[in-house]
Amino acid sequence: MTQTILERNLLALSSHNTKLSFDVTGSDTSRDVAFIEAKTGHIIPTLLHNGHRLPLHSTFDPIKEGIRFSSNYPSGGYTVFLGFGGGYHILPFLTRKDISHVVIIDKDMGLFKSILEHIDLKNCILDRRVTFLIDYTQGAIEEFILSNYFPAIHGDLQTLSLRPRIQTEESYFQKVMETIRTSIGSLSDDYTVQAHFGKKWFKNTLANLKSAQLTSSTLSPVRKALVTGAGPSLEIQIPRLKEERNSASLIATDTSLPSLLQYDIIPDMVISIDCQHISYHHFLAGFPADVPLLLDLASPTDLTQFSQQLVFFTSGHPFSLYVNANWRKFPFIDTSGGNVSHAAVSLANSLGAKEILLFGADFSYPEGKSYARGTYIYPYFRAREFRCSPLESQFFSFLLRNQNILKEDAGSFIRYTTKPMSSYKERLESASSHLTGKLHQIPGLGIPLNLPAGTTRTPQSAQMPSIFAAGTPKSDWVQFLQEYDHELEKLQEPDEPFTTHFYNLPAKQRDLWTTLFPAAATFRQENTEKQLNGIDILTGVKSWTRTLIAHYIRHS
Repeated sequence: MTQTILERNLLALSSHNTKLSFDVTGSDTSRDVAFIEAKTGHIIPTLLHNGHRLPLHSTFDPIKEGIRFSSNYPSGGYTVFLGFGGGYHILPFLTRKDISHVVIIDKDMGLFKSILEHIDLKNCILDRRVTFLIDYTQGAIEEFILSNYFPAIHGDLQTLSLRPRIQTEESYFQKVMETIRTSIGSLSDDYTVQAHFGKKWFKNTLANLKSAQLTSSTLSPVRKALVTGAGPSLEIQIPRLKEERNSASLIATDTSLPSLLQYDIIPDMVISIDCQHISYHHFLAGFPADVPLLLDLASPTDLTQFSQQLVFFTSGHPFSLYVNANWRKFPFIDTSGGNVSHAAVSLANSLGAKEILLFGADFSYPEGKSYARGTYIYPYFRAREFRCSPLESQFFSFLLRNQNILKEDAGSFIRYTTKPMSSYKERLESASSHLTGKLHQIPGLGIPLNLPAGTTRTPQSAQMPSIFAAGTPKSDWVQFLQEYDHELEKLQEPDEPFTTHFYNLPAKQRDLWTTLFPAAATFRQENTEKQLNGIDILTGVKSWTRTLIAHYIRHS
């Protein structure tokens, strides 16, 4: 009978996880587990813990216990179970349509085999939404979560623990929980941004294709670069900036441009990455003639009017990458830091700068100031100023709009910071170790960067920068959109579980679905009350995308 149960379970397992089936077959059963019969007759695994046998489920009615456990978690989504046991706490979740995916994490292949010998779990194993991670390292778990969890499609991720099993392996499961928390932290930040801007990125990129086809401006390599952020420290760093100006190329962030102009400082180039219309305000003080303007393909199309020397670049947005691979190759700039100063440093590195001096990068609000004088926020608030809402009041309200703002004593003044600012700082610190040149932060009132003492140089051949310019378009932009729309039309209809469906698709079709993910995040947020599943969201986003493309082609 035992062998029959094991064979049944292994047959089910081999149908979609051959490797795990082989691993189980080649393992010895565990000596630490013993099985008892509950009052209802169900088989319960027990483990030795502190000298006593600890049942992993109810010894009276594990089925009812599992149903009660499920009722405590009414929200669905992507569900990670820590501890498998006999699976009784997992089975009720598999009857629910709101559960998009189930990941079961446990250790000890021998224990897993012993359970498969005694409990018929074929229905759980055969559920296409279920994935087992047995004896996975922390790194392997993180890699799985990052590559298989799509928040826009799967919904929220929840982690549920089988408490008796956790007690027997506290150290292991504590590390697993920390790994998941770290993985979700990075995914959550990215998803939040996508939920806010996913549709806007796509719309802006479509709107910019016509201009992007016509641009031919190029940028030459530089040896030394000055990068200006718009933090309050820029005001006191102006003398140093003027001193360095004659021997270096000046890359201004769009936010810092109006502040530089009031000091009669003309940059060599300006970079903008924000997809929001607020970026328009940075150029209202004027844009210097003959200065190149570097725009993300997802930048607002209104910005293209400010310069006759437009240079478009691609970033990490999926549709932008698709455009880059299938229509016209644009230079790549790293915008993953989440702020324009990080992107400007990436640009300086792409241009071959051996030394990069960073001005106005405070990663905080020193003395409660948000930006340097002259930046867009000053005229913006002055236009809204009245007796009961003076300028100072508006500035401080702007500062306190952030949740969980932190206040610190910087010695002779107070400095405020936020979680996003701390994240910007950490990402730039991490990126600095991969630069081919040396990054220096000019001292100011902000939080100092923790930069590496030295720089690991790449081979000389890898340090020779090429001309920063776009390649030749493969076709007219309208023809490209028509072909893209045709490929979307041919896409296989999505199926549950989407992760399995997705990774079984040809690479080209995976790329096409990926272009829709950011807009899908926005679509999910816009339809929260409808509680749509992942397939509904993908179907809706695909329809929205094709309608939008038809609009641009019609009005081309």
